[in-house]
Amino acid sequence: MALPKINSCAVSAIPMVRSDHSSESAAWALIAGLALAVGALQLRAPLPIAPGTLAALVTACAVLGGTAVFYRRVRRQENFAVICIGLSQVLLFSAIGSILSYMLAREGGALWDARLENWDRAIGFDWLAYVRLIDAQGWLVAPVRWAYASLVSQVIVLVLALGFSNQLATLRRMLLAGMLSGTITILLSALFPAVGHYVHDGLTVADFQHINPWAGYVHQADFNALRNGTMTVLHMDRMQGIITFPSYHAGLATVTLWGFWSSRIAWLKWPGAAVAVGTLLATPVDGGHYLVDVLAGMAAGMVAIALAGPAIRWRPAGRWVRSWPFRRSRAAFVQ
Repeated sequence: MALPKINSCAVSAIPMVRSDHSSESAAWALIAGLALAVGALQLRAPLPIAPGTLAALVTACAVLGGTAVFYRRVRRQENFAVICIGLSQVLLFSAIGSILSYMLAREGGALWDARLENWDRAIGFDWLAYVRLIDAQGWLVAPVRWAYASLVSQVIVLVLALGFSNQLATLRRMLLAGMLSGTITILLSALFPAVGHYVHDGLTVADFQHINPWAGYVHQADFNALRNGTMTVLHMDRMQGIITFPSYHAGLATVTLWGFWSSRIAWLKWPGAAVAVGTLLATPVDGGHYLVDVLAGMAAGMVAIALAGPAIRWRPAGRWVRSWPFRRSRAAFVQ
């Protein structure tokens, strides 16, 4: 019996199945683990979250999750789905990680600033001389401030660029590495509580010609309130980065540097890497971090990148776990 003739145009119209063998399973597992840690701490010593301040997070994640489901089950576009999932993971990790860092800050003992300052001196770094060098060049202050504040934008640009160029394994590895480096810094911050150079040395805007040490002080009220027990409710829309050692700015900038450099996008590789390096150089100035904060953060980032490589290949044993919550219907494969 003759075989039926296959319409070549119809075959070419069928979407290709993902073949890079990477997945978001490890990232979801990490987020779930952090959520369980927050739950355990809440049971031990409650720190309620103001419900109204969760509305923006819930809405954004619902929209991104719904869009991801659409592009995996209805109109199959894997890269669109991965972009939406990645952005939702960034939001969830940022929220849960911030809550965990706040709750762990209540556990901190004596401040480590004097020792961190001594460690800087031991490796020959004069923080104040470095900051005054930048301050003396007034035109440098604005670019340094912009580089420090650009970190979230770097992540968003990488998610979109890697997603639309179908570099999905690199995208998943970059996102997981960012979350792993954040987890490392959050956990270590409880062991090394510190306030940073500006607060520890009592430096204010009056001590500089052009630099405004706002980033060194913006978190101080929350940090003190957590340590003395006067903060009784968390407001998600007001939370600040309260970690000094290791520097998550340095850890995440190390990850974005790797992401830009690993991308196969010629117009993005060099400019993106330059911005990420600028963030690392700006962290002691605009964030008031010790150099050892930056070095420890960079080490956390490099460890996270190494761990994320094999981790994105992990798939849970149970089929329902592998597919949830973005199951693909059979019909999606023939549309």
